This record gives sequence, C-alpha cells and structure tokens, in this order.
Amino acid sequence: MTETALRVQPASALERQFWLGEQIAPSSGANWVLAEVRADGPVDLSVLDAALSAVARRHEALRTAFVIEDGQVVRTVLAEPVAEPPLRLAAGTGFAEAAAALLGADTFDLAAGRVHRAGVAPDAEGATVFLAVHHIAFDGLSQEVFATDLARAYGLTAGGRAPDLPVRERPAPAGPAPAQRAELTAHWRTVLAGAADLPVPGGGPAPSQRALAQAGLAERRDICPPGVWQAVCAAARRSSCSPFVVLLAAYGRALAELTGGADFCVGTPVVARSAGQEDELGCLINTLPVRMPELFAPGAVERVWAGVRDTIVGSALPCDEIVRAARTVAGRRMPVYQAVFAFESWRRVEHPAGPVRMHTVPVPPVGAVAEIQLQMCALPDGTLKCVLQAPLTGSWAPRLADLMLGFRTQLGLLAPESGPPHLIDPEGPA
Repeated sequence: MTETALRVQPASALERQFWLGEQIAPSSGANWVLAEVRADGPVDLSVLDAALSAVARRHEALRTAFVIEDGQVVRTVLAEPVAEPPLRLAAGTGFAEAAAALLGADTFDLAAGRVHRAGVAPDAEGATVFLAVHHIAFDGLSQEVFATDLARAYGLTAGGRAPDLPVRERPAPAGPAPAQRAELTAHWRTVLAGAADLPVPGGGPAPSQRALAQAGLAERRDICPPGVWQAVCAAARRSSCSPFVVLLAAYGRALAELTGGADFCVGTPVVARSAGQEDELGCLINTLPVRMPELFAPGAVERVWAGVRDTIVGSALPCDEIVRAARTVAGRRMPVYQAVFAFESWRRVEHPAGPVRMHTVPVPPVGAVAEIQLQMCALPDGTLKCVLQAPLTGSWAPRLADLMLGFRTQLGLLAPESGPPHLIDPEGPA
C-alpha cells in the first residue's frame, strides 16, 4: 500500500472483468466512457474547475487504483484524485471531437489510480463539460450522480462557499453466499440450456472478442417521436409488462428476421445498486442474458417478459459466473450473447447551480461491447433516441440501416398505435 492509500478492498466481479479486459486489449474503447453535462448560464470557468475537483474528491471511484495483491485484484482508495487539470476545448466541440481529445492510449492508468479526465468547452451561452472515465469507475446512471454533485459544488463555490462535499465512501463489494451462488448457478444452467448463438448476418466469420475490443465503430442513429413511446407504453400495459420488454422484443425480432436466428440471447445491462448506493459513482451494473424464444408466434411480448423474469431471478450472479455456468465449450467468439440492448429510462432533471443550470446529455458507447449493440434513451419530451452500433470490421456494419428499419417495423407491429414505421435519421451513418 502506498503512503497516499486510505483503504484496500477486494475488487468487485465487474471491476475484475474490466481490469482483465485492460490487460487483454489495452486502451480499448469498450473500457471507456465519455459523459456529457451541459451548463447553461454565465459560467465562471475557475468556479467550474473547482467544482470538478470537489466532485473527484467526494467520490472514491474517481480516486481508486487497481493493483494485484497476493494474486488478487484489489482496489486501493487514494487520498487525492490522480488527474490532469481540465482540458480547455473549443466552443462548439461535439461528442466525437471531445472523445478524440480526451480518450487515448495514455489517458488512463488503473495501477496509478488515473481513471478520469475532464474537458470543458465554453461558449457564449454557457459551457459543455465532458468527463472521460474508465468504465471500471463509471456506469450510465453515474452520469446523473456526477451532474447532481457538479451542480451542487458549483453552486457552493459561486456563492462564495468552499465546495466541500461529504466524502462518499465505497462499501466493500458483497457477492452471493455459497449456498445462494450454487442455487443461482443451477438456475442459469437451466435457463440457458440449449440456447443458440446469434447467427452472423450473411454467414460471414464471427469476430473474436479481442477483435471486437480493438475495432472502431460504425453507427446509425434514429429518433422516434413521442407517439411511438406512447404506443410502446400502451402495448406494455396490455401485456402487463414494462416498456423495456416491448422494445427488447422488437429488437429481438429484427435480429431474428435479418439473421434467421432463433432461441438466441440478448445481453442487457441492469442496475446492481443496493440500498444506499443511489448517489455513488461506480460501475454498479451487471450485464445479463435474456433468452429470445419463439419471437414470431402469438404472445411474443409475453414470452420475452417471461425471459426477463428468469433473468431478474438470477441477477445476483455476476456475468462472468453466468458464462462459466452456461458455457461448455471454449471459443473465441463472445459467449452466451452476441447482441446487446441497453435502455436508459431514468429521470433526467435540470439542476440549479447558482446562476447556472446543468443537465446531462445522453451519450453513446465509445467502443464495441458486442457484435451488435442498440442503445435507447427515453428523453423528457417523450422522444426515444436510438443509437445502433457495430464494429467496423464485422459483418454487421454494412447492415445497420437494414437493422434499424427492421427494428422500427417490428416496433410498429408490436405497438400498432405508433402507425407506419417512419425512419428519422438526422445524423446518418457515422
């Protein structure tokens, strides 16, 4: 332990996965996150810098090193964050430009505790804050926590007070007890018995996990108007499930239609925050497989809902242990699931910060976490923002437009009040 270390704890299962991923494919975009917060009003950059520093001191996740001790990955909480001063970016800097400026091979050093770096792009109306973070320390919901605390610290500093936010200590990770672990392992073996891989579209070769981690991304974007979301919610009520299930069923059907696949799994990240962790920064998720059976027979939404329930029942088992429970033959391809669906449905609010107001901006992944991945975000005005991504080197990249159209078509069939599918692609392929 170094002189600046405050506490040493075992790493969580997901932290161990990201640490291992960094060893296998160093500086992979799959291990990176770029958060974005918009500040509207007369932003004082010196006050903003002080607020960013205060948030880093508050959250132990932003000042934690990951090292090997006695053959185990442990997290070492440091007394002070290890980060460079915020980078000044040009006015109008967008997400892609900020990613290029902040994310690189030398941005992070897990062993040293350098897990984040900030950039600020001031303009005439305020400023945009970008936070580059290693995924080992940050998940999607962390962006809301970060914005809340940044606004709080900015408001204190702007009001002439010290931005001394109380330290948010990280509890030691707790896994299932041995008896529960055995029960969960048996559950997953039953749930995933006989599940198939998702066929590669066009019958091409399947990429290896290493190739996925090292590849750039092709991207297709879509915006669904509020009427679609209203129809999805109505369809969910008819099937006594959540809107997430309707969206997942439409995605599964689009994948099946394009590949001819059947009875495959789709991975989905779920929140793994226990009571009291609502205001904690960290990677507090578990990516779990949902089986997609009989997607085109009547009652498809209800069957997907049953699959989601099976997933929820087994959600306490970490993903790597699920893979070990279900995988009988080693291979180079992603095991258990090859497609991912992420739905961001949490409430996004505007935070007062003295004379400034702050809010988060939905952001896409910056690296490939699967052979094909769809992220959807429900915005406050009822629109649905969709980002479909695939590795540039894989078979999915040239088929993103077809898959997006197929998804919207299937969504129209499952939620018919949305009317005929109408593709809106304001940005086009990236």
